[in-house]
Amino acid sequence: MTDGPRCETPPLEAQGRAMKFVHSRRLWLAAHLYLGLVAGAVFVVIGLSGSLLAFRVEIDEWLNKDLFAPTRYAPDGERASIERIIEASRAAAPEGSAPFWVHFPKGAGGYFDVVYGAHGAGAHEDIYQIVVDPGDAHVIGQRLIIRHDNHFAEPFTLFLMHLHYTLLQGQAGATFVGFVGLFLFVSLATGVYLWLPRNGKWRQAFAIKRGANAERLTLDLHKTTGVYALGVLLVVIFSGVYLIFGSQVQALIGVFSPVGAHHLADGLKSSPSLGRSPIDPEAAVTAVDRLFPDGRLMSMALPLGEDGVYVVGKRSDDEVSRSEPKRLAAVDQYSGEILQIQNPHAYSAGERFLEWQFPLHTGEAFGEPGRAFIALVGLVPALLYASGVLRWLQKRRMRRPPRFERARTAAGVKPAGP
Repeated sequence: MTDGPRCETPPLEAQGRAMKFVHSRRLWLAAHLYLGLVAGAVFVVIGLSGSLLAFRVEIDEWLNKDLFAPTRYAPDGERASIERIIEASRAAAPEGSAPFWVHFPKGAGGYFDVVYGAHGAGAHEDIYQIVVDPGDAHVIGQRLIIRHDNHFAEPFTLFLMHLHYTLLQGQAGATFVGFVGLFLFVSLATGVYLWLPRNGKWRQAFAIKRGANAERLTLDLHKTTGVYALGVLLVVIFSGVYLIFGSQVQALIGVFSPVGAHHLADGLKSSPSLGRSPIDPEAAVTAVDRLFPDGRLMSMALPLGEDGVYVVGKRSDDEVSRSEPKRLAAVDQYSGEILQIQNPHAYSAGERFLEWQFPLHTGEAFGEPGRAFIALVGLVPALLYASGVLRWLQKRRMRRPPRFERARTAAGVKPAGP
């Protein structure tokens, strides 16, 4: 019995497929290279500034020890009324400015800080912070924290924040950073494609070869750093894009789960005064304490104008957000009535997903270890960029003809035949 005719791939067809694969891979390499060179450079700045911002409060207090010296405040002890705190801060505030925000002490030895703006936190004004002792309401100090026309005049950590998400270029810079984040998704995708082993050697793909030469070591360092950090980088980049393109991401998430229904509405207003005097801030806090007996007072937005409302933030113990509370209550400035609440316990799945984004971005979702981890992750873009650029330069040098041959070519001497 003889075998039937064999069906073999014609040599020309096999060569065509190989050439197509090589051409496709070159396109992926080019995309990865140029995205990495441009978007990656911005990513380095964002990553390094983000590493420092993970401990922004500690760095700020360390750099400004006189302003943030520990007080005698104890969470279970007595403190001055919020109205007294605000009145004391007015003496140190710049002329023509008005208070619009109050931060409560964060713990033992803490302080109040009252935030002032020329017209109540507009987009083009200077913002000031007045630090007040919770015990006797004496002003510890004041400083400019946002300079709308010169970020270099701001405190170091505020300067870092503007560098991190706007590259010091305002809203246009923030939009640019957002698009860089989108391009980084493409860069990571091309990197994964180029990393995938074609020979089935997965163990080798996840390892750095021992005793390798400089070129191989650079390549292994680049690809293994990228693949091991891939999941974290995707989370950090997505959360960063959300913080810039919030409404667009909310619309996308809203396709799968309702978003925004359990948040405080914009434009809430107090009822007309009808001859009544406004309640003092302490009364607004008392109303919120009755509503939410548990948790810790963290912030209060003051009414802006005759129809403005108090917005009191009282963080519940199980909130994922630690630096700013998501449990809020809007209070009528005349009647003390609770107009609306925002309670994370009532969030939809989509709202809870978005609630996690900022705490994941800063690492605070997992406390001190989480912030330390994010600080280390911020170094990854610099490592990827340095190894990627070095590998690119190595390949360029390998493709360049030796100096002797270049000199012969320049002199018009043809290379010798075989």
